[in-house]
Amino acid sequence: MKNIKYIILSVGLLIFGSCEDNVLNLEDPGSPTDATFFRTEAQLEVALTGIYEQLNYVNAVPFPQLLDHTTDYAFNRGNVGGTIAATTGGLTSTEGLVNGFWNNFYTGVQRANNLLTNMDKAADASDPSRFEQIKAEALFLRSFFYSYLTELYGDVPFRTEVTSLEELEIVARTPKSEIVASIISDLQEAAAILPPTQPATERGRASANAANALISRIALYNEDYELAESAALKVMNSAETPSLYPDYEALFTDAGVGSSEVLFDLSYINGTKTHGLSQRQGSRFGGWCQLVPAQQTVDSYETINGLPIDEDPEYDPANPFENRDPRLAATIALPNSVWTGHIIQQHSDSIATWRIEDGVKVERVFNPNSANPAGRAIVDPYDGTEYVTGGANRFTAFSGYFWKKFSDAPRLLGSLSGGPSPLQSEQTIYLLRYAEVLLNYAEAKIEGGSIDGSVLNAINAVRERAYTNSGVPFPAISTTDQAELRKIIRRERKVEFADEGLRLFDIKRWRIAEKVLNTTVLGGPANGFSKIGDLDFVPNIDDDGYIDYTGAPSQPRVELGNLDYRELEERTFDPGKHYLWPIPQAEIDATENVVTQNPGY
Repeated sequence: MKNIKYIILSVGLLIFGSCEDNVLNLEDPGSPTDATFFRTEAQLEVALTGIYEQLNYVNAVPFPQLLDHTTDYAFNRGNVGGTIAATTGGLTSTEGLVNGFWNNFYTGVQRANNLLTNMDKAADASDPSRFEQIKAEALFLRSFFYSYLTELYGDVPFRTEVTSLEELEIVARTPKSEIVASIISDLQEAAAILPPTQPATERGRASANAANALISRIALYNEDYELAESAALKVMNSAETPSLYPDYEALFTDAGVGSSEVLFDLSYINGTKTHGLSQRQGSRFGGWCQLVPAQQTVDSYETINGLPIDEDPEYDPANPFENRDPRLAATIALPNSVWTGHIIQQHSDSIATWRIEDGVKVERVFNPNSANPAGRAIVDPYDGTEYVTGGANRFTAFSGYFWKKFSDAPRLLGSLSGGPSPLQSEQTIYLLRYAEVLLNYAEAKIEGGSIDGSVLNAINAVRERAYTNSGVPFPAISTTDQAELRKIIRRERKVEFADEGLRLFDIKRWRIAEKVLNTTVLGGPANGFSKIGDLDFVPNIDDDGYIDYTGAPSQPRVELGNLDYRELEERTFDPGKHYLWPIPQAEIDATENVVTQNPGY
């Protein structure tokens, strides 16, 4: 088969859908029936494609980015995907966000169980090697789905065989630890069968390196540091060792797709499956700027001296984007930078900006990113042109920043001249990267108390790549103090994996969610950083990476003349219940309370 692109196959047997009222989607209409199927290798491939399809849970955006917008990374203007209930403390057992993840991932589990239960019927009609690999891929995918279900909901019903409603035996919630042990065993079995990496023609399929990377992640999340370390080492020492892509910014564009750093991804193709992330992340020059980074994220990036901004005396609050970790500008489109063919301006007087071609200013254009109220006429001081602002565009970025990572800049720019819509982007989304393996390894050894030179090598490899082609030497880590390294690895994960879907699980397992999510999420000053600079204001950053803006000028979003930080959303996190999402009420009702609710809901 060609690389997995979630093709809806016209075989009449796969109708990719879900059955919301069924317990755990036990009669998924997208699953073929064992009475008429699973007789040939080709049919096994069709069923396997149906399992891969469930990775592509898109509730307006791919699921990793949806998860990151339930964290301190970002602000969701317009409640795309329903994340506001999670950030403001209003999550309930009937929310679409809660039910969406549950239904989608359990549909994937059921499809995997269906294949694994019935595939022996095609054993004699299949190539033995491919038959075993199909089984291994199904085991990998089922483990992937359960890893997210257990991290989001805790103890969940656990099934490894297909079950019809006629034969249904209602299953209560299984302890998370038992599920984790089982899926790790499945992943180890899969890793022993799958090739170390997949060829380019099979991109998007599971591999042994992907399986071991997932084991490392799951083990780290569950504080099995010895296993997290050993699984990461298997990737680092594999026959086809991955490598870090040399250009961090380009990694998240088409140039990085298919690189050896990417161990597992979501691939898309126009006409079969696309996503709208770029439209929702992009600026008004082609996008809707609904999913935007917070000031807290911007302030998390170190200076080029390798220090948090509150510890570096050379940091200039009036010029906050200068001399910063290059991943800041690679990940986030900043004010006065060029992105999607225009100079990004947020100042309320910047009623016009420049369109840029090949690095040259070619045309002054109306700037829909300005913060002006509707109907205000402003003369562009550059050429005297009078523009009348439109109220629909006031505070369009809301935070002053845009995600560059995974935003399809060529399509965003092309859409301005009638090209394809960014709502149908083919931008590849990464699910497992080699950088994560290196940082998993380092953190496992830090937490396990076995700190040595290999820990520093792993962290410094990731940091050095961030500075490649920057013209600035990277600030190497040399300390072997456990407490200091713990702070460093947590900062490193936050900036390395921004907008990749890992932050929610990090802040929960570190037990800092109750701190970083009990705050007001801020955007940058509407009129630049002049007032902040005059006040010489720098926030305080504690050992957990919590950024304290006490004393900072801030106020709710207003329009013209506001020089303060923008207060975007008041966040609430109750440690008594919010470390887990609620079990969907439909599941509890369908099982007549055999499946119980999480505390507090």
